[in-house]
Amino acid sequence: MLAGVASVLRGAFLRRGYMALLTTFQDAQVTLRGPGSFSATPNRRLLTPTSSARFSTTTAPNFPRPLASSPSGVFPPSRYTPFLLASTTTKSASMSSPVNDISSAAAATPPPASTVEVRDTVALTPQEQELFDTLLAATRHAGVATVLRCAGGWVRDKLLGRDSHDIDIALDDRLGKDFAELVNDFLKAQGREARHAAVIQSNPDQSKHLETARMKIGEVWIDLVNLRSETYAADSRIPTMTFGTPEQDALRRDFTINALFYNITAGGVVEDLTGKGLQDLRDGLIRTPLPPLETFLDDPLRVLRAVRFGTRFGFRLHPDILEAAASEQVRVALATKISKERVGTELEGMFNGPAPTEAVRLLHRLGLFPTVFALPPPLDGRLGPSYGGPCCVSMGAAEQLQRDLGLELDKDERRFLLLAALLLPLRGLQAPAAKGKSQPATAALIRDSLKWRVKDIEMTAVLHDTAAELAAAHAVLKEGSGGAEGSGGGVQQDVRVMLGQAIRKLKQHWKLGIALAPVILMRAATPLGTDGGAASSDSDASECGGGADSDAEAAVAAASARVEMARELLAAVEAFGLSECWSWRPLMDGKKVMGLLGWSKPGPELGRVMAAVMDWQLGNPGGSAQQAEEMVKQRFGGPAGRT
Repeated sequence: MLAGVASVLRGAFLRRGYMALLTTFQDAQVTLRGPGSFSATPNRRLLTPTSSARFSTTTAPNFPRPLASSPSGVFPPSRYTPFLLASTTTKSASMSSPVNDISSAAAATPPPASTVEVRDTVALTPQEQELFDTLLAATRHAGVATVLRCAGGWVRDKLLGRDSHDIDIALDDRLGKDFAELVNDFLKAQGREARHAAVIQSNPDQSKHLETARMKIGEVWIDLVNLRSETYAADSRIPTMTFGTPEQDALRRDFTINALFYNITAGGVVEDLTGKGLQDLRDGLIRTPLPPLETFLDDPLRVLRAVRFGTRFGFRLHPDILEAAASEQVRVALATKISKERVGTELEGMFNGPAPTEAVRLLHRLGLFPTVFALPPPLDGRLGPSYGGPCCVSMGAAEQLQRDLGLELDKDERRFLLLAALLLPLRGLQAPAAKGKSQPATAALIRDSLKWRVKDIEMTAVLHDTAAELAAAHAVLKEGSGGAEGSGGGVQQDVRVMLGQAIRKLKQHWKLGIALAPVILMRAATPLGTDGGAASSDSDASECGGGADSDAEAAVAAASARVEMARELLAAVEAFGLSECWSWRPLMDGKKVMGLLGWSKPGPELGRVMAAVMDWQLGNPGGSAQQAEEMVKQRFGGPAGRT
């Protein structure tokens, strides 16, 4: 079996010494999706503006749902540049100036035109049709003239042909809680189940301006809100909310593609009251109805939503959004006006989306990385605002490696891997803790800046540790496979133990450590704040991809070397039969060990003996319990056993 391992790995090891391999990892570039800077180079996934278009009225069978736009619903072509790309660009992801490419991006020539496929009608599911019929019947039962509109993401997703369960009902003449009572009165009159509506109060200090009622009708949850208009006093940043017209409400929404209404009362008309939403949806463009600086200062979380929607749908951000998002005013407002919980929720949406590295890289390019991934003082001042550069590089390499290896990860595992990769350059930093103690800066960042789970903190720490251990195991395995004939048995036993220990720490998530091990060898992943840390733009450039052909070739070679290393580790785990070792039970328990050694009570040394038993078991897969007992007595049976 050991000869089989050598056969699998020997060819690659003999072709390249370990130091040469490490040099390749550290000095070559990494080709990443969306590297470096904004560019006019098109990505096939990205969509560009079409010529002016007017939307015709269309009638669907049984339930007419024509598209209706305002008189200004003709949107002339505009010139802007996608921020997502898939090719190497001529600029590096400079740490010293994360927003230095925004103006050039806005001025660049747009790529060739194409369009997003947008449906002419909204197709309702039977559940949605029943829900809307119930709401309309409730208004008739109460004798009120309330106009019901679906608003926001549900309309957008339906027009894109996507399923959506996020149904927001906008009301023109009453608060959500009042309409919920009206609906419940109707349901009771019909002998149907009525459920209490939960009311989420407005909180202007946290940019939560609307009171929302949430209720369940049948099996469908809906949110009920009133149409709004806002006025600001001269001496206050907190708006006074009043009932507004549909036009006023649409203009106060975050983006034109989210400002579309589906008028239930009117029989299913899609209303584009900004005059731009439908065309922007077709063009794949994220644009604000009002000037973006005004929109972002109204609710700074919207700048993160712009990044999330852009990377989720592959849409471009309008150049005015790029400029406003990079402003100091927005950065300050995002840091001071929005709760960390809301920031963490938006970021989790980016991590769960189709292009998490592109989203985080854009945050860096906009200068928002240190606001979102805020380090505790005094580390924030010590590192400056540009530590996001190497973090983006290591995260991108891990995401690419996951794809190249074909690792199928669930949502949580993917987040564990990408978060650990993102924070690799910060793993050596310590932050102040209570009672004069210190704590890992990564733990403080995850807990205090992102408000993510304790499990995220734990997995980040164990992945950082095991990635280094697996990289060391790979080096030892290479050394053994490249040595003289007959000298590899002991080395391979050592590697078995090293691999097994790492796998047992990660348990069923051990493949995440395999994916992170090659990344930890990258220069960008060197801990910041140390002499070798990637604290200059040169390290960022060398691994993000520059403009020279030789740099691009080196990037491809480095990425290939990382994939090969990970595959060699996977092959070794399988050949050694360690893929399930995280679930192995020790050949003897603590009580048995104490009996063998004549100990009357357990102590710290018992854990040391139990660890030795498992190490022996990992290194001797065919060993018996009796052999393990002999090992314990020989190593720990004398007076030195309890030292």
